[in-house]
Amino acid sequence: MAVLPSISLSFDVKKWFFDRDRVTKFMDGKTRQALQEAGRRIRRIAQTSMRYVTSRKEQERKIVAGLRKREATDPNVSRPGEPPKAIRPHPWIRENLFYAYEPAAQSVVIGPVGFSRGSGAPENLEFGGRVRIRNKQRRRRRVGGGGEIDIRGGQVIYTRLNTSAQAERANRINEELYGPMFKVVYMGARPFMGPALRQVQPELPRLWAASVRSA
Repeated sequence: MAVLPSISLSFDVKKWFFDRDRVTKFMDGKTRQALQEAGRRIRRIAQTSMRYVTSRKEQERKIVAGLRKREATDPNVSRPGEPPKAIRPHPWIRENLFYAYEPAAQSVVIGPVGFSRGSGAPENLEFGGRVRIRNKQRRRRRVGGGGEIDIRGGQVIYTRLNTSAQAERANRINEELYGPMFKVVYMGARPFMGPALRQVQPELPRLWAASVRSA
C-alpha cells in the first residue's frame, strides 16, 4: 500500500476524493477502501495533534473584560518538536487538511491545501528552517496618510504626508526606529504529517492484507 503524506497538495484534490465516480471506476472496491482508511486515519491524527487555541486578539479582549488571566507564555506558540497550534477563527492547516487518490502513483496522498504557491508555510512548520517574517512594528507610509517627519530632542514628530518626498522621509525614519520591514529568523520544526504517518504505519500492512483477502 502506497501512502504519500505531503506538506502541500498542489493538484485539485476534490476531483480525486474517494467517493468521486472517476475514483470508484478506477480501482476495485477493496483497494479503494484500504487506501481511503489509511488516508482517513493519518489525516485525523494529524488534525487532532494541532490543538485549537484562541486568537491573541480574542484573548486580549477577554483579559481586558476580566474573563481570562494573562498567561506567562504565549499559548498560541508551540514549542519546537511539537505540532503547530490551530488558531481560531482561522485554523487553516487543520481545517484544510485532506486526503485523496493520487492516480500517477496509484496511492493515497494526505496534506494541507489552499496555500499560495511559494508561501512555504506548511513546509516551514514541518521541517523548520529560515523563514522571512513581517516586522509588526514597521509601517509603510504613503502620501495622504500620517507619518514621522522628524525626530527632535528624542521625540518623534508626526504630520500628514502631502508629498512623495515627505512619505519617503517618513519611511526612512520609520526604518531607523523599528528596523527593516522583513527579517529572516530560524524557526524550529513543528511537524504534524511525519508523526501522524509513523503512528499509522504499523497498521498499513494489515489494512492492505485485509483488502487482498477480501478481493
